Amino acid sequence: MSISAKRLALQFFMLSSAAGAASAGTITCVPGASNGSASPFNWVRRISIDEHSRTVNLDVVRSRTKDTETMGKMRADLVSMEDGQTGEPVYVFNSIPTAGTEVTHLFRLFKAGEWRLISAAVAVASKVPALRAVEQGVVFDCKRSDMG
Repeated sequence: MSISAKRLALQFFMLSSAAGAASAGTITCVPGASNGSASPFNWVRRISIDEHSRTVNLDVVRSRTKDTETMGKMRADLVSMEDGQTGEPVYVFNSIPTAGTEVTHLFRLFKAGEWRLISAAVAVASKVPALRAVEQGVVFDCKRSDMG
């Protein structure tokens, strides 16, 4: 292979690698400004979805008193990412249970005019799942960024 052919092959490889990396991205969401004081308490404060690795990181309120909130982190698996009617994907993810945790949280993030997050808590006792809570949808502001 000549030197010019090697250069051409290297350039092609670099361009194809960059194109593949640009197709995956991240989306980061925070509660929207339209969640007024009349809206219910939202324990999810930040969502970061990495489409390439199919992982989700959430900043959540672990405990809350009158004066303070204790923040924590939660990891989740991106179970599904399908095209929605708005052209944006519908993300479905669930929390990764940790030792001693008996509740799994299920989430659906979708765009219907605004980005909305709906969640449910499922407890498993003696291998029998039981729905613990379904939370009302909360509006989020989401920003997409390409990786690469």
